[in-house]
Amino acid sequence: MRYILAGLFVFATVTTASAVELGDAERGYAFAEENCADCHAIDRGDYASPYFGAPPFSEVANVPGMSELALVSFFQTPHPTMPNFIVPADTVRDLVVYIRSLRK
Repeated sequence: MRYILAGLFVFATVTTASAVELGDAERGYAFAEENCADCHAIDRGDYASPYFGAPPFSEVANVPGMSELALVSFFQTPHPTMPNFIVPADTVRDLVVYIRSLRK
């Protein structure tokens, strides 16, 4: 019985820990500042993007149903309304953690 409980604890811990939690919000902000801020408002509560058509990160973070998985998927695919830019794989988690930190 002890082994079953220990196994269930490990399983629950592994399955509830999000892979995105391994990212770093400060690194995500630094990446956004260097690569995204020309078009997007990237700071908390800033809703005026430099480029009118680019959604502010605070707005993106608060879209109902905007999950970590949705953000990861978004950053790994090209989009017709953006320049041909895909976030490097080693940066995706950092950027997702930063954007999720903007949630109200």
